[in-house]
Amino acid sequence: MKRTRRFAYLCIAMGSIGVGMLGIILPILPTTPFLLVALWATGKSSPRLEAWLLEHKRYGPLLTAWRQRQAIPTTAKWFACTMMLLSGLILWQTGWGMLTLIICGLMFIAVACYILTRPSY
Repeated sequence: MKRTRRFAYLCIAMGSIGVGMLGIILPILPTTPFLLVALWATGKSSPRLEAWLLEHKRYGPLLTAWRQRQAIPTTAKWFACTMMLLSGLILWQTGWGMLTLIICGLMFIAVACYILTRPSY
């Protein structure tokens, strides 16, 4: 059972790393959330892969700051909030229904509140 669970976490980690890397190329996919999931899953499955993520030249400092203090860079906070606002405006301009706009708006507000209340660095 323990081996099966470890393998499942490793599959989650590898899949998240793969989708995160696609997010580097495709602007519609966010990279960081997938790498955070990968970091969580590697902590339960592969210390070597976890170390690789934490030592990564570009993403390692972000992941380390998140793990230690749940901190998000200030620029990332403002970029995320700006993109959610832009997404809401695009939904509104393309004629989505009022229910969709309300649900998305509430989700965007909740996510923005969460992001903005995390420590900055």
